[in-house]
Amino acid sequence: MEYKEKIKDLENKRKVVIKRLLYSIGLIIISILIGYLIDSSIGFVVGGFMGIIFTIIVVSISYNKYKKDFKSNFMPLIILKSGLDLNYNYKDGIGENTVNYSGLFKKSDKYFKEDLIYGTLDGVRFMSSDVHMQERRVTRNHKGRRHVEYVTYFKGRWFVYEFNKKFNGIIQVREDSFLSGQPSGLNLKKIELEDIEFNKKFNTYATNQHDAFYVLTPTIMENLKKLEERFPGRIYFSFIDDQLHVAIYHSKDSFEPPFFSPIDENLINEMVSEVLIIQEIVNELKLNRRIFK
Repeated sequence: MEYKEKIKDLENKRKVVIKRLLYSIGLIIISILIGYLIDSSIGFVVGGFMGIIFTIIVVSISYNKYKKDFKSNFMPLIILKSGLDLNYNYKDGIGENTVNYSGLFKKSDKYFKEDLIYGTLDGVRFMSSDVHMQERRVTRNHKGRRHVEYVTYFKGRWFVYEFNKKFNGIIQVREDSFLSGQPSGLNLKKIELEDIEFNKKFNTYATNQHDAFYVLTPTIMENLKKLEERFPGRIYFSFIDDQLHVAIYHSKDSFEPPFFSPIDENLINEMVSEVLIIQEIVNELKLNRRIFK
């Protein structure tokens, strides 16, 4: 299907979802009124409950079809429009073991991943995906009743760049400290670098201070500051073994189809820009230069 035809087809499907939502809201109101007329107390609740359940089922089915079409058929066109030679799989993502290996966060109790993009840029292998990590917390109320909830401590985009050269030790640059403690076995020490502004923006940790000074040159530090200004949310960097991990915690899902706004050129340009972040990081940090090979 042609590019413009696909946009038109998706727009029609999006509008169907909106129409069904509006119809369902009307149905909820009617169900509540009928229930109220039958029985002013129980009927009111039952009517509203049935209307809401029907809405969730009908809207979810149509939205999931729309989302699947967007991800499987339209996103590859966005990738193509970026001009980069990339691979995309919306059902997959960066593995939990790879994320844990970075040492940026503790191991999660629930781990979600999607929208995997991978390939090679300027000789640098990479992969990127949405990552969502949650911690299981158990509390008890004043009556001793147990309550379990899962609390998000990272939700955002994760990037992994692989090199033919291994870094000595581990170097981490974080916009915050280890809020819940360092992952076990890292033995990282906080260090101060020569750039005062950099030290104000970031907390830097390393297993060896000399390695940190070698990798975090004035140019690299300047470019890390630029990336921090470029992306909303908190940003984290981990140089470990033959990998650089970049994690952007912005609490949103990438490449999601719009619901109330139309699929137009503004949306397309925005999504292309999100794809190009992969190359932007390579260019800003000069990952293809000799120090990383």
